[in-house]
Amino acid sequence: MWQLPTPAEQELWNAVVAGVRAANQKDHGQFQSCVDRLVRLPHAWAHQVLRDTAGLLAEEQDPDEWDQRPRLATQLDYSVGLLLLLIAQLADAAQVGVGAFLDVALANAKRPGGSLASPVSHCRIGH
Repeated sequence: MWQLPTPAEQELWNAVVAGVRAANQKDHGQFQSCVDRLVRLPHAWAHQVLRDTAGLLAEEQDPDEWDQRPRLATQLDYSVGLLLLLIAQLADAAQVGVGAFLDVALANAKRPGGSLASPVSHCRIGH
C-alpha cells in the first residue's frame, strides 16, 4: 500500500530534482541552494538514498555490460554536492529523469534494516 512521503522524503525528492535541473541549466546558485537543503536532512539516511539513486542511474546506462567503475564511484563517501552532481550527470548520460529512481531508492530505504526517513527536529524543511 502506498504511503504519503514524510516531510524529509519529500524535501529530499524536491531538492534532488531541483538540483539536477539547476546542474543542467548551469545555475550554480540554485544548485548550491539544493545542496544546502540536502545537508539539513538526516545525514546517513540522505547519503544512502543519494548513493542508491546514483547506483540505479549508473546501472540504467548499460545494464547488460555494466562497468563496475560507476557503481564503485556511487559507493564512495562523496560530499552531498558531488553526489548530487553525479546524479545529474548520470541522469543526463542515461537521458532519463531522476524521479522514478529516487522513488525506488526511497522505497529501499524503508525496507527492514534500512533507516526510515522521519521528520527530524533539526531538519528545517523548505528553507
